[in-house]
Amino acid sequence: MSNEPLVLLGNADKWLAESLESVLTQGGYRVMATTKRQQVLELARRYVPDGIVLDMGLDQRVSDNLALCRALRADPGISRATPIILTTAGPALRAQQLEALRAGAWELRGDPLDIEELILRLGVYVQGKLEVDRLGIEGMIDRASGLYNDTGINRRSAELAAFTARQGLPLACVVFQPDNGDLSAGAADRLAQALQRAGRISDVVGRTGPAEFAVFAPATDETGAEGLVQRITDAVSRAAAVKLRAGISAAPAAKRPSGARASTSLPQPTPPSPTDLLDRARNALR
Repeated sequence: MSNEPLVLLGNADKWLAESLESVLTQGGYRVMATTKRQQVLELARRYVPDGIVLDMGLDQRVSDNLALCRALRADPGISRATPIILTTAGPALRAQQLEALRAGAWELRGDPLDIEELILRLGVYVQGKLEVDRLGIEGMIDRASGLYNDTGINRRSAELAAFTARQGLPLACVVFQPDNGDLSAGAADRLAQALQRAGRISDVVGRTGPAEFAVFAPATDETGAEGLVQRITDAVSRAAAVKLRAGISAAPAAKRPSGARASTSLPQPTPPSPTDLLDRARNALR
C-alpha cells in the first residue's frame, strides 16, 4: 500500500498487540500502539489515523465496553470514513456485533481471531477511507495551480484563524490581482502557478477568482505582510512577467490574561473573521 497508512492499535493484550503490529508493519502500515484506554482518544485526535483496531478489553473497567468506540466516532476531529474494527476475547455473538455497529464500529471480531482476514478487511476499509480523503482534498483544490479554491480557502483560513487565536498570534491576509487588467485563461493559470511556487509552507494560499489570489499568513502582522507582498510580487514578476497590486489587512495577536496558557480552562479568544480580513484586504488593493 502506498504512503504507509497509519493505524492506531489499542489492545490491552501485549502479546496480541505485538503480533498485530508486526503483521501490520509487514503489510505496509505505520502503526501507533497503546495499551492504555486514556491514550486512545488523545492519539486519535493528534495523529488522525487511517484506521483503528480497538480491543474492547480496554473498556472492561467501565459499565459500557463500547464507550470508547462511541467517543471516537462522535469526535469531530476523526473522519466518519475512518474504519474502526473492534476485537473481543471469546466469540463475537450476534447481539454484540449489532451493538458494535450501533456504536459506530465497522465490525467486531472475536476469538479465534483470524489475523490474515482481519488485515485483508482492514486494507479494503483503509483504501476506501483514503479515497474519501483524496476526493475531499480535490474538492478544495484548484486543479490548474494546486492552490486552494474558494471552498478550500474558506475552510483552511477558518482553521488558521482558530489556531492563531489559541496561540495568541497575529494573522494577516493579502489579496493579489494583476495590475494590467484582465488576463487570458492561460496567462491567469501561469500566474496562479507562479503564486503557488512563491508561497510559504506555513501560509494558506488560494485562488479566489480567475486572476485573484488570497494569502493568509499566520504569525504575521501588517509590517510582516508588507514584506510578504514584496517577496511574492518580486517572485511573480520574475516567473510570470506579471506586475501585481496588493491589499493588506491584519488581525493583531489575541491578548491573554497574564500567565495564561492555551491549555488552560480559561475562555479561548474569539478567532478573527477570515471573511472580514479578506474583504478588508480587497478594499485596500492599490
